[in-house]
Amino acid sequence: MVQDRGRYSIAFQATQTPAHFALVAAMAGHPWRPRARMTLLDIGCGRGHVVHVLAAANPEWSVFGLDIDSAAIAEARELAARAGLTNAFFLEADLATLDVAPLPHCDVMMAHGVWSWVGDAARSGLLAVLAQRLKPGGLAYLGTNARPGMDAEQPLQRLLRHLAGSDDLPGAERAMAALRGMMEAGGVPLPRTPMLARLLADPPLLEPAFVAHEFLTPHWRPDFHEDVCAALAPAKLDFLGSCNLVEALPALVCNEAQQALMATLPAGPEREFIKDLSLPRGFRADLFVRGARGVDRVTALDDIALAACIELPAEAPVLQTGIGRATLPEGAWAPLRAALARGPARIGALRALLPAETRPHPAELLALLVDSDIALPVFRATGSAPAADRFNRAAAEYHAADPAARGHFALAAPVAAGGLPADALDLSLVRTLLAGQVPDGDAARGRLAARLPVWRRFGIIGA
Repeated sequence: MVQDRGRYSIAFQATQTPAHFALVAAMAGHPWRPRARMTLLDIGCGRGHVVHVLAAANPEWSVFGLDIDSAAIAEARELAARAGLTNAFFLEADLATLDVAPLPHCDVMMAHGVWSWVGDAARSGLLAVLAQRLKPGGLAYLGTNARPGMDAEQPLQRLLRHLAGSDDLPGAERAMAALRGMMEAGGVPLPRTPMLARLLADPPLLEPAFVAHEFLTPHWRPDFHEDVCAALAPAKLDFLGSCNLVEALPALVCNEAQQALMATLPAGPEREFIKDLSLPRGFRADLFVRGARGVDRVTALDDIALAACIELPAEAPVLQTGIGRATLPEGAWAPLRAALARGPARIGALRALLPAETRPHPAELLALLVDSDIALPVFRATGSAPAADRFNRAAAEYHAADPAARGHFALAAPVAAGGLPADALDLSLVRTLLAGQVPDGDAARGRLAARLPVWRRFGIIGA
C-alpha cells in the first residue's frame, strides 16, 4: 500500500529552468542556450507545476513529468487538460523498476529532491535514464542534500523517524508534536540546526507533508559532491556549475585562506569540496552536461540579455555571500537601473555604461542581478502567447478553488522561456486581467501597479 505523505505545497524554483541553466553554462564558459524546439523530462515532478509552466511558456517544447505518486500525477494531468497544454505529458513510474525504452531522448533532464531520498535501485534507475535518454550535449540538473552541511541534521532526521512510527502524513504530524514537547522539556540535546529552528518556530515553518517527504524516508542520505560526480560519470556527465551563480565566484564565497587552498587543487569536484566546507548550506543545486565544450567566458556572459522582474529599488542591490555582502561600486546603480527600467539589456551593454576602472566582470554583474532576484534572462522578443494565457488563467482558477492551496507559484512567461515567481494574489490578479476585468481593493490595486509593467515585459499580459 502506498503511504499518504500528503501534498507538497508548490515551490517553484526559477533556478530549475532551462533559461537559468543557460546562465550557469555561460558562467562555466560552455555554449548552451534554450532552442526553439526541445524535449525535457522532470524526474520527480510532483504535482507538475514546473512542467506546466515550461510547457505553457514554450508551446514548441515537449515537456514530460515522471513521478511515483499517483495522486500527484493525476492532479498534474487534470490541470494540463484544463489549460489545454497538449505538449505536457505525465508518467506514473517507479525509478527502481522503470523501463527506459518508452521515454523520449531529451535535451534537458531535471531531478530536484530525488537523489538523496531514494534507495540504490531507484538511483540506478535514474542513472539509466540519464545514460540512455539524455542526448549528447544535453543538460542534467540535480538537487541533492550535500555533505558536510547536512551532516548536522542527521540526528534530527533519525529522531523524527523514531517519533513518527510510520513514513506517512500522520506519522509526520506525530513526530512534529512529540519533538516540540521533548524540546520544550529540555530533555533532548539535539544540535541547533536550521531545520530544527524551522520546526520549533511558532507556528512551524515546515509543513507535515514536507517533513514526511524530507525526513521520514529510510533512504535519506546526504552525499559529498565529488561522490555524486563519480556516480554520474558512467552517464558521461561533466559538472558545469552550481545554479547559485555566486558560487562560481570564489572571491565572493570563500576567504583568502580558502581560496589559496582551492588554488592548489584541480578545478572541479575537488575545489567544490572546499566550497562545501566553507558555505553554511546543506543543499546543492547543480548542473551537469553530457559533453562539455569551451567558449570565451566573457563573450558568452556579455551576450546574455536580462530584464527586471521586480519594481526596481532605488538603492543598489546587495547580495549576501558566504563571507559577507557584495554590491556595486558607488554610483554604478543609477545608470544600470535606468537602463533596466527601459527594457531588456545585455550584460555587455550594461557594463559599457560604467567607467572602465569600476566596471565589474560580467560574471559578477550577472550573479548580483540574478541571485538578488532583480532580473531574469530574456530569450524572446514576443509578447503574450495563447498557451501561457490559458495556463495562467487555469492555474489561478484551480488553486483558488483549493482551500488548502499555498506555496510559491509561477506565471508562464514566454519572453523568459520560463516562469516568473508569483504568489496566490499574483495569480488572482492575472486571472482578473485576462478576463478583461478590473481588480477590487486597495491591496490588489497597489500590487497591480507594481507588477503590471513586469508582467507586460515578460509577455504575461499584453501591452
